[in-house]
Amino acid sequence: MKKLLFGLMIVVLLISACSGGAAPTATPEPTATAAQPTPTVEPTAEPVATFDEAPCPFDVPEGAPVECGFVVVPEDHNAPDGPTIKLAVAVVKDESDGHQPDPVILLSGGPGERTMANALAIAPTLAPIHPNRDLIVFDQRGAGLSEPALECPEFVQAFFDLLDEPDPDAVQEALFDAVMECRDRLVSEGYNLSAYNTVQNAADVNAIRIALGYDHVNLYGGSYGSLLAQATMRDYPEGIRSVVITSVLPLEKSIFVEGSTTIANAVMRLLDACAADEACDSAYPNLQDVLFATIDQMNADPVPITVTNALDGQSYDALLTGDAVLGNLATFLYITQIIPVLPQAIYDVNSGEYELMTQLSSTRLQLLDLISRGMTFSVLCTEDLIGRTPEDLLNVRAALPPQLLSSADPEFIIEYGTFGICENWPVEEADPWVKEPLVSDIPTLVLEGEFDPVTPPEYGQLVAGYLSNSHFFELPGVGHDVIGNVCARSIAGAFINDPTQAPGAACVAETPGVVFDVPGEAPELVLEPFTDEERGFSGVVPAGWEELAPANLARRSSALDPTYFVLEASPGAAAELFAILTGQLGLDPPPDPVSSAQVGNFTWDFYSFERPGGNPADLALAQDGEKAYFVYLVSTPDEHDALYQGLFLPAVEAMAPLE
Repeated sequence: MKKLLFGLMIVVLLISACSGGAAPTATPEPTATAAQPTPTVEPTAEPVATFDEAPCPFDVPEGAPVECGFVVVPEDHNAPDGPTIKLAVAVVKDESDGHQPDPVILLSGGPGERTMANALAIAPTLAPIHPNRDLIVFDQRGAGLSEPALECPEFVQAFFDLLDEPDPDAVQEALFDAVMECRDRLVSEGYNLSAYNTVQNAADVNAIRIALGYDHVNLYGGSYGSLLAQATMRDYPEGIRSVVITSVLPLEKSIFVEGSTTIANAVMRLLDACAADEACDSAYPNLQDVLFATIDQMNADPVPITVTNALDGQSYDALLTGDAVLGNLATFLYITQIIPVLPQAIYDVNSGEYELMTQLSSTRLQLLDLISRGMTFSVLCTEDLIGRTPEDLLNVRAALPPQLLSSADPEFIIEYGTFGICENWPVEEADPWVKEPLVSDIPTLVLEGEFDPVTPPEYGQLVAGYLSNSHFFELPGVGHDVIGNVCARSIAGAFINDPTQAPGAACVAETPGVVFDVPGEAPELVLEPFTDEERGFSGVVPAGWEELAPANLARRSSALDPTYFVLEASPGAAAELFAILTGQLGLDPPPDPVSSAQVGNFTWDFYSFERPGGNPADLALAQDGEKAYFVYLVSTPDEHDALYQGLFLPAVEAMAPLE
């Protein structure tokens, strides 16, 4: 989930304020001459920045080539002698024989997404994108580990407190009050909120390049990061070798006003895709009618549910309303892996089965606190609404089906939504030139996902139409998280490796598109032998499961299937391995063994505990000489006994050291 490169705060705002739209309408093909824009550059001072090395804010394996610290920049780049702020930066060094001197800088979404703390986890995922190059990961100004970070815990707490509030108008007003409380605190703490915007952010990107000593860099930006990339291309083109932008937000668009239509269009694309798929249409016929009827019914008569935040195990009373159903659809059109289950979730609710939709609502809670919201509001209120009025939003809403809109009163939406927040957020609206389309000849790759609910494919086409040296690809079946797609990463890596050539993209045609989850017989559990020469053991694993790493498998029988299985052997004491495992799993205090027994080749300690979301987990741990072994299984409550007997115990018995 953490790979989302666009803060889901945007979805919260759009759903509560304007989420909705009619069926997709034809979009004219954009051309470079459609608006005949000219690049406009605001004069800025030469960046003044220094890099101060500091310990990494995460565990660094011994010898890992990573360097952390802070790039110190002016709070206002046009006042270089004024106050300074600190940008948290990690450089994951490339030590390959074919090392290239131009790194890739990751531009995160949000605005305000926290990224730096996950730098080491991000680097392997993005490895195809930075071939033989350093990877620079940083928290943008006002976000995450950068100083200051403009956090709004008041908003997060209010969101949790309002989960069981049935009145959408009351929710709108209470969230507004929480944002104002955050504003008052940030102002009282002395922060200049007007310094946190995309123009200053772009100057930071250039300052990081200079402070770290790179002549040229490659930019990768997703969603708000794509907008930041465009601003950096506009203002500091001299330091940029190539650019990859995904889930593209054009400079000229308003994410808040136009977002009402893009969300609705994406929902309609989902419904149309199911209707066009024989298996999905057979399992879930008349899906649009069913969805609209479900939203109306659930808004009229909400259903009490209990949701659980898997990050901390905390459960909350909540109401499943029609707005919440729509919010879940919009949210999980972000995440490609979950799209296939959405038709079933709609039908289940319509049939009075709430488990799957409750699971989606619970999963949304994990996404709530990924960004520093003070940064979000400063950016939105500085630039997103330029040239837009409340009447524009009301006119958009008037053209949309009511089922694809928040049920809150439109007047409340104007007074307490983003327009109302921005009237009261202490920043000045930027000059209109920041909204002009980007014209550039910098080599640029533009990637979009078919079902993206906020930055749809036509946005990427629009931006590519103004870039004379660009390549555009749409990924079938993909949501907002484009870079999570293997094909997208391979195209991006090929392009950055040689941006003078069109990248090979045969994988796009081979991408099957969305494959919906439909009812069917569960596949039979079949075990097959497994041998790991490197780690020195043999055993059995389930055949046909998705291999995440050797002997590390996920079943993936559906988009939300949590079933997961691991075999492991590593040098060291079992107690040390157990401490590492319980730390990674967040088990505090560590569980006690429920039994010990000789099974197969070892004497095992057996542990049983519950993972967030109520899924049972089983762990067996053994010691043999200087090596420790474990077998680990996560299952669902209704399948636990069958998988324990059919997979977990046979795997424990089969585990053996290699001769």
